[in-house]
Amino acid sequence: METKSSSSLGETLRNGSLYERAPSHLRAEVLAQVRQAQEKKRRTGWHWPLRGAGLTFAGGGLAGIALCSLMFATVLWMQPVVRSHDVAQEIVASHVRALMSSRDIDVMSTDQHTVKPWFNGRIDYAPPVVDLAAQGFPLVGGRLDYVDHRAVAVMIYRYLKHPIDLYVFPDASGKAEAATGSLKTQTEDGYSLVEWHKNGMTYWAISDASAEYLKRFVEAIRG
Repeated sequence: METKSSSSLGETLRNGSLYERAPSHLRAEVLAQVRQAQEKKRRTGWHWPLRGAGLTFAGGGLAGIALCSLMFATVLWMQPVVRSHDVAQEIVASHVRALMSSRDIDVMSTDQHTVKPWFNGRIDYAPPVVDLAAQGFPLVGGRLDYVDHRAVAVMIYRYLKHPIDLYVFPDASGKAEAATGSLKTQTEDGYSLVEWHKNGMTYWAISDASAEYLKRFVEAIRG
């Protein structure tokens, strides 16, 4: 009986029937704490983030130490992953928000020499703007949006009836791919995304078109 009971418990733990999704507000709180830790690390260098917590839990014995260790390990594990994933979610939210609003384009023009100057004085950098009509991706305009805690330039293209948003802003990642220009592709909520870094800029392309066509668009931009 004891062996059977242990076996049943093991199967229950493995089959996922006890799994419950964490509430969205908990995820938001965790991400906020991670962002704060990252900002502190960038400003002053890494400090033990749970020093006060360690003192608080000191009277709790091994349970307190274990909890502090788990929290510390979670922060360290999430730091290199969360930011990129979080920016991807911001890009998707921005893209969808623009499609659902009546303000998806601030400056409507197929002329790159009209779109590029429009950003002058509105942001603190000059985004590259290219016309890809010959490659099948005509420029239709641009807009300002807010991503990763700053105002960013968004160039808007079309492929057939599919809108393609190209987000461009100064690169502050310090990643190795910033020098190599390597591509990072992914999908979020049914949208295809491509991220790359080049010449001091971060690029994000997003569309509901298939990943194959978005890749062609990115190749045209980079070429």
